[in-house]
Amino acid sequence: MDYKALATELFDYVTQARKPPFDERGQHFSRGEMGILICLNFNKTGVTSGELSEYLSVSTGRIATALKSLEKKGLVVRRTDITDKRKVIVFITDSGKQFLIDRHNEGIAWTERTLRKLSEEEAKEFVRLVKIIVSKC
Repeated sequence: MDYKALATELFDYVTQARKPPFDERGQHFSRGEMGILICLNFNKTGVTSGELSEYLSVSTGRIATALKSLEKKGLVVRRTDITDKRKVIVFITDSGKQFLIDRHNEGIAWTERTLRKLSEEEAKEFVRLVKIIVSKC
């Protein structure tokens, strides 16, 4: 059995949920920062803070604080919209993309180690059940 492929399938499925699957505490990240990075990674044209707030179901104040922190870490950049100077568009930086790749790889490795503790049948059933649970959230 290819546990890594199964772990990748599970991890990729769960990370597409609106809330990140792993706890952000202990990684020097405030609440919502990983969700912002994931959202920005999937939106190549950038996103406004209002759109982030709506997408993540987080207050605009929380988004502003998280963006300030992410900007200090060099993971996001804010730019004034060329067509509407009143708007600020947020983009993920190359460092932010690499950070997500690194966390993704760590998550896959952790998930694979966890799935290896199960039999092949149990691992497949676990992934099937998690998919059902996440799809209903």
